[in-house]
Amino acid sequence: MKQINPATEIVLYTYTPVPLDGRLYAAAKQQGFAFPATLEEWASPEWEQLSMRRGDGIPWLDRSHGDMRRRLRNFERVINAFYPTVTDRRLTGWRRAALKAASGLRYRLKWYGAPYELRALQRMIHYQRPETTGF
Repeated sequence: MKQINPATEIVLYTYTPVPLDGRLYAAAKQQGFAFPATLEEWASPEWEQLSMRRGDGIPWLDRSHGDMRRRLRNFERVINAFYPTVTDRRLTGWRRAALKAASGLRYRLKWYGAPYELRALQRMIHYQRPETTGF
């Protein structure tokens, strides 16, 4: 996708139910999910961060999904370092180059496991990452 249109943002989100009848919503409710009932609950930090938790503490993603979630987070870290966001104007050319250089070998070899160096670099550079900041 990025080769066709480099300006494309790739963002992977954890499923969050919508209040419509269906299999996924029914399964989420069965696992303990409930929408907030009051304005205070809707405005709570817990509810605000629900979709950003990346699977931690989300009732419909149990421990059996742990390996899949970890692989997805690792893939996301590599792809978003190789193709950093295009919307953050603070991300200068040398920062983009550093991210691309650090992730290049992993990206080309499709080696996504344990990208600790990219995690450290992304913390040092402090740029807007769609997968952690939302819209």
